[in-house]
Amino acid sequence: MARPCVGLAHAVIGEAPDNYTEAGLTAVTALVDRAVAVCCDLPALVGGKSVFLKPNLVRPNPASPRSVVTDERVILAMVRLLVRAGARSVAVGDNPGWGLSLLEATAGLSGFLHRLEAEGAQLVAFDAKPPVPVPNPGAFLFDPVPLPQAVLEAEVYINLPKMKTHVHTLVTLGIKNQYGLILDDNRMPFHRNDINLKIVDILRAIRPHLTVVDGLWAVQGQAPLSGSSLPDMNVVVAGADVCAVDTVCADLMGIAANEVAMLRLARQEGLGETDLAAIDVAGDDPDRCRRRFVRPVLSSMGAYPAVRVIEGGACQGCQSALRHALDKLATEDGFAAGTPHTVYLGVPMPQAVNLRNVPGQLWCFGACAAPLAFDVRRPGNVARFVAGCPPHILDFYKAYKAATR
Repeated sequence: MARPCVGLAHAVIGEAPDNYTEAGLTAVTALVDRAVAVCCDLPALVGGKSVFLKPNLVRPNPASPRSVVTDERVILAMVRLLVRAGARSVAVGDNPGWGLSLLEATAGLSGFLHRLEAEGAQLVAFDAKPPVPVPNPGAFLFDPVPLPQAVLEAEVYINLPKMKTHVHTLVTLGIKNQYGLILDDNRMPFHRNDINLKIVDILRAIRPHLTVVDGLWAVQGQAPLSGSSLPDMNVVVAGADVCAVDTVCADLMGIAANEVAMLRLARQEGLGETDLAAIDVAGDDPDRCRRRFVRPVLSSMGAYPAVRVIEGGACQGCQSALRHALDKLATEDGFAAGTPHTVYLGVPMPQAVNLRNVPGQLWCFGACAAPLAFDVRRPGNVARFVAGCPPHILDFYKAYKAATR
């Protein structure tokens, strides 16, 4: 079996994602071209064919599009290269995040949309047509996988993720970017520890022909919602084996593949190469590009003085959802001054007093904590209950804001 090849290109661009010139876009195009060319014959792959590009457009913020979403320069550069390589048509689409359509997400990005059309690409919303249920008989749990018609109808599917850490899954790269292929009604189920199984099941059902990772401005720490920008990364990583690409990217972030659950599972299931020693990295020297990313912290216990968090038998789903909400409140300085709150999440110990001291309002977070909301041994302190298994990341955020207005 041939060793997978991953292309790596590095160059100082010197412009920000939200303030670039045509010269900067030309430089990014050259960078993407270098990364792709060493691992892929692009004209042979796309010549005369329809191509679908799947960037990461999760909740773009028009006021600060620097790091969270795939850099529009990388998207535009890829469209340019595809047109030059003879692609018959180029479409771009994503499902940005639960409760947010693509058209809503891009409503404030009119300049980018005009440039995208001028380069020769069409924006496609996944929910414009019903998804196609794709049988997945080897799945851990996600069978069938409902996938967008626009992606399945394209002759070539190219994955354009952003290089980021992730509170729930440690990293979000090529494999995780495919989570944006599914629509809202399948988004929240299996979003606990089993999200890694679900992500790998999506990979069983559909694999990109090419993955090109945007690492111009990366994101570290409490990403994807509250991470910090790493503007000096200046790398693009590309390859046909998405597992190999993610392995190389994780290494550039200072993270080993065996630390990432989805990569361990993908290797166990024979879905790609995750042994760095078995991957040929072509192009620029990875030793000159490697950074030690700040890692995300999953637990919320002791994180913020305004909210006392007590974790019982809690899974990563509730931990991640609550941490996202608290990080967002902290970023916005949204904690109520002088008002204590206590949040319990996870399964309580049976036949035991799980909460001896509850400063302020008690919140029971997630389905497992529901019994404490009705604990009659604590009269006079009625708990607020945030439902879900797990709750959505914005559920506590919204409820807390409403309760402390």
